[in-house]
Amino acid sequence: MIEKLLQTDTDYVCTFLRIVAGIIIFPYGMQKLLGWFGGVGIEGTLEQMTVRKIPKFIAWLIIIGQSFGSIALIFGFLGRIAAGGLFIIFTGALIVHLPDGWSMNWFGTKEGEGIEYHVLLLSLLLIIIVNGSGAMSIDSWLLSVPSENRAAQMANVARAIVGLYQ
Repeated sequence: MIEKLLQTDTDYVCTFLRIVAGIIIFPYGMQKLLGWFGGVGIEGTLEQMTVRKIPKFIAWLIIIGQSFGSIALIFGFLGRIAAGGLFIIFTGALIVHLPDGWSMNWFGTKEGEGIEYHVLLLSLLLIIIVNGSGAMSIDSWLLSVPSENRAAQMANVARAIVGLYQ
Protein backbone atom coordinates (compact mmCIF):
# COMPACT_ATOMS: atom_id res chain seq x y z
CA MET A 1 0.00 0.00 0.00
CA ILE A 2 2.79 2.45 0.84
CA GLU A 3 4.18 1.92 -2.67
CA LYS A 4 0.92 3.25 -4.14
CA LEU A 5 1.15 6.38 -1.98
CA LEU A 6 4.79 6.95 -2.89
CA GLN A 7 4.44 6.08 -6.59
CA THR A 8 5.29 9.07 -8.74
CA ASP A 9 6.52 9.90 -12.18
CA THR A 10 9.91 11.53 -12.42
CA ASP A 11 8.16 14.51 -13.96
CA TYR A 12 9.69 17.93 -13.34
CA VAL A 13 6.36 19.69 -13.93
CA CYS A 14 4.91 17.86 -10.90
CA THR A 15 8.07 18.75 -8.98
CA PHE A 16 7.66 22.43 -9.82
CA LEU A 17 3.94 22.47 -8.92
CA ARG A 18 4.60 20.62 -5.63
CA ILE A 19 7.35 23.01 -4.56
CA VAL A 20 5.31 26.08 -5.55
CA ALA A 21 2.29 24.82 -3.59
CA GLY A 22 4.49 24.13 -0.56
CA ILE A 23 6.08 27.58 -0.73
CA ILE A 24 2.66 29.25 -1.06
CA ILE A 25 1.26 27.41 1.97
CA PHE A 26 4.39 27.61 4.17
CA PRO A 27 3.79 31.19 5.43
CA TYR A 28 0.20 30.34 6.42
CA GLY A 29 1.41 27.42 8.50
CA MET A 30 4.20 29.42 10.13
CA GLN A 31 1.81 32.29 10.94
CA LYS A 32 -0.36 29.84 12.83
CA LEU A 33 2.38 27.71 14.39
CA LEU A 34 5.21 30.14 15.22
CA GLY A 35 3.77 33.62 14.68
CA TRP A 36 6.12 34.30 11.74
CA PHE A 37 5.13 36.47 8.75
CA GLY A 38 2.92 38.68 10.92
CA GLY A 39 1.01 35.76 12.38
CA VAL A 40 -0.41 35.31 15.87
CA GLY A 41 1.05 31.91 16.77
CA ILE A 42 -0.75 28.93 18.22
CA GLU A 43 -2.68 30.67 21.00
CA GLY A 44 -3.85 33.51 18.77
CA THR A 45 -4.85 31.09 16.04
CA LEU A 46 -6.82 28.96 18.48
CA GLU A 47 -8.61 32.09 19.73
CA GLN A 48 -9.43 33.20 16.17
CA MET A 49 -10.76 29.76 15.31
CA THR A 50 -12.87 29.67 18.49
CA VAL A 51 -14.47 33.00 17.51
CA ARG A 52 -15.35 31.43 14.15
CA LYS A 53 -16.88 28.47 16.03
CA ILE A 54 -14.29 26.02 14.70
CA PRO A 55 -13.66 23.23 17.25
CA LYS A 56 -10.19 23.22 18.86
CA PHE A 57 -9.46 19.77 17.48
CA ILE A 58 -10.08 20.98 13.92
CA ALA A 59 -8.05 24.15 14.61
CA TRP A 60 -5.10 21.99 15.70
CA LEU A 61 -5.45 19.90 12.52
CA ILE A 62 -5.34 23.10 10.46
CA ILE A 63 -2.24 24.38 12.29
CA ILE A 64 -0.40 21.08 11.97
CA GLY A 65 -1.61 20.43 8.44
CA GLN A 66 -0.54 23.78 7.06
CA SER A 67 2.82 23.89 8.81
CA PHE A 68 4.04 20.31 8.45
CA GLY A 69 2.09 19.71 5.23
CA SER A 70 3.78 22.62 3.47
CA ILE A 71 7.22 21.35 4.46
CA ALA A 72 6.29 17.83 3.37
CA LEU A 73 5.28 19.25 -0.02
CA ILE A 74 8.47 21.24 -0.43
CA PHE A 75 10.57 18.11 0.20
CA GLY A 76 8.16 15.71 -1.50
CA PHE A 77 7.69 13.53 1.58
CA LEU A 78 4.37 11.65 1.45
CA GLY A 79 3.24 14.27 -1.05
CA ARG A 80 -0.13 12.71 -1.79
CA ILE A 81 -1.04 12.59 1.90
CA ALA A 82 0.17 16.15 2.50
CA ALA A 83 -1.66 17.44 -0.57
CA GLY A 84 -4.82 15.56 0.44
CA GLY A 85 -4.85 17.07 3.92
CA LEU A 86 -4.15 20.54 2.56
CA PHE A 87 -6.87 20.05 -0.06
CA ILE A 88 -9.38 19.50 2.75
CA ILE A 89 -8.12 22.54 4.68
CA PHE A 90 -8.26 24.87 1.68
CA THR A 91 -11.66 23.54 0.61
CA GLY A 92 -12.83 24.77 4.01
CA ALA A 93 -11.16 28.14 3.36
CA LEU A 94 -12.88 28.32 -0.02
CA ILE A 95 -16.26 27.71 1.63
CA VAL A 96 -15.55 30.47 4.17
CA HIS A 97 -14.71 32.91 1.35
CA LEU A 98 -17.63 31.97 -0.96
CA PRO A 99 -19.79 34.91 0.18
CA ASP A 100 -17.00 37.28 -0.95
CA GLY A 101 -17.43 36.33 -4.60
CA TRP A 102 -14.95 35.16 -7.21
CA SER A 103 -12.22 37.77 -7.37
CA MET A 104 -9.71 38.74 -4.76
CA ASN A 105 -9.82 42.17 -3.14
CA TRP A 106 -7.19 43.66 -5.46
CA PHE A 107 -8.15 47.28 -4.90
CA GLY A 108 -9.41 47.17 -1.30
CA THR A 109 -12.96 47.95 -2.37
CA LYS A 110 -14.72 44.95 -0.82
CA GLU A 111 -14.84 43.48 2.65
CA GLY A 112 -13.30 40.07 2.04
CA GLU A 113 -11.24 38.06 -0.41
CA GLY A 114 -12.82 36.01 -3.19
CA ILE A 115 -12.23 32.38 -4.05
CA GLU A 116 -10.08 32.59 -7.19
CA TYR A 117 -6.89 32.05 -5.16
CA HIS A 118 -8.36 29.01 -3.42
CA VAL A 119 -9.47 27.47 -6.72
CA LEU A 120 -5.95 27.88 -8.11
CA LEU A 121 -4.33 26.37 -5.02
CA LEU A 122 -6.83 23.48 -4.92
CA SER A 123 -5.99 22.79 -8.58
CA LEU A 124 -2.28 22.53 -7.76
CA LEU A 125 -2.99 20.22 -4.82
CA LEU A 126 -5.26 18.01 -6.94
CA ILE A 127 -2.48 17.54 -9.50
CA ILE A 128 -0.14 16.41 -6.69
CA ILE A 129 -2.78 14.03 -5.28
CA VAL A 130 -3.26 12.42 -8.71
CA ASN A 131 0.35 12.39 -9.99
CA GLY A 132 2.45 12.22 -6.83
CA SER A 133 5.45 14.28 -5.79
CA GLY A 134 7.41 14.12 -9.04
CA ALA A 135 11.16 14.07 -9.51
CA MET A 136 13.57 15.28 -6.83
CA SER A 137 11.27 14.12 -4.05
CA ILE A 138 11.77 12.02 -0.96
CA ASP A 139 8.90 9.84 -2.24
CA SER A 140 10.83 9.06 -5.42
CA TRP A 141 13.97 8.31 -3.40
CA LEU A 142 12.07 6.07 -0.95
CA LEU A 143 10.77 3.98 -3.86
CA SER A 144 14.38 3.25 -4.81
CA VAL A 145 15.13 1.98 -1.26
CA PRO A 146 14.60 -1.78 -0.80
CA SER A 147 11.18 -2.38 0.77
CA GLU A 148 12.64 -4.01 3.91
CA ASN A 149 14.53 -0.76 4.73
CA ARG A 150 11.78 1.66 3.67
CA ALA A 151 10.05 2.01 7.06
CA ALA A 152 13.33 2.83 8.80
CA GLN A 153 14.21 5.42 6.15
CA MET A 154 10.74 7.02 6.42
CA ALA A 155 11.20 7.29 10.19
CA ASN A 156 14.59 8.96 9.64
CA VAL A 157 13.04 11.50 7.26
CA ALA A 158 10.22 12.25 9.72
CA ARG A 159 12.73 12.79 12.54
CA ALA A 160 14.74 15.14 10.34
CA ILE A 161 11.65 17.22 9.48
CA VAL A 162 10.59 17.45 13.13
CA GLY A 163 14.17 18.41 13.98
CA LEU A 164 13.73 21.56 11.88
CA TYR A 165 11.44 22.91 14.61
CA GLN A 166 13.77 22.27 17.53
